[in-house]
Amino acid sequence: MGVEFSWPPLQTRIVHLAETGSTNTVAMQIAQEGAPSGTWVVADQQTAGRGRSGRAWVSRSGNLHASLILRNVVPLEKAAQLALVSGVALHAAVSRICGADPGMRLELKWPNDILLDRRKLGGILVESSVAGREQGALAIVGIGLNLAHDPEDPEIAATCLASHGIAVAPLNFLPSLDVTMQEWVSKWASGEGFDAVREAWLERSLPLGTGLSVNSGQGIVRGSFSGLAPDGALLITSPAGAEQTVKFGDVALSP
Repeated sequence: MGVEFSWPPLQTRIVHLAETGSTNTVAMQIAQEGAPSGTWVVADQQTAGRGRSGRAWVSRSGNLHASLILRNVVPLEKAAQLALVSGVALHAAVSRICGADPGMRLELKWPNDILLDRRKLGGILVESSVAGREQGALAIVGIGLNLAHDPEDPEIAATCLASHGIAVAPLNFLPSLDVTMQEWVSKWASGEGFDAVREAWLERSLPLGTGLSVNSGQGIVRGSFSGLAPDGALLITSPAGAEQTVKFGDVALSP
């Protein structure tokens, strides 16, 4: 069972801002005021961009800072799966821009990162809410992608498409992302099609056996990546061979 989209042309669904604090904040505000599903909020620059756990997200002009409003396709109890759905869509859109270059290693890292040659290319932040009885549940899918610049942060091994010889402006990249987001949210169908999403995500992920460390706020778990649970949780196998399920945490690649 799929979700029927009847969104109008993309150019009528873009709120384009020269500068804002956070596109997610603006998108949530206008969604609660009635902005329809399929609306994109795009900013040339953010002054208060954020990632998971409230961390700052460096938001320089030339990179993509965009948030998509999704309404009535988001059961709140399954909203976390949208990070994986959006990861598959983002991977597909970037792959289209990059072409079939075998020298470019594009991979997904649980739960919300896209890597290029094992360096962070972008991230996803999903925030959900209830907009009211008539409007139903909604989610904001925030996507940051390093198109032109790397973040100047010594703690983050990052890259951008420009460093790999690929020049694309944010508003020229957005149409591809809009198409792939519609495709994969339709397949996800409020969680009913998550098995297909999970399979697609694993096909695009770091290889099984990749060393990881996970900080869940209650200590560090180290081991090797061993897949996704049926609900999308991370599976990690300890050096002793015990498999653990991780539902929340910050994941880093182990040396």
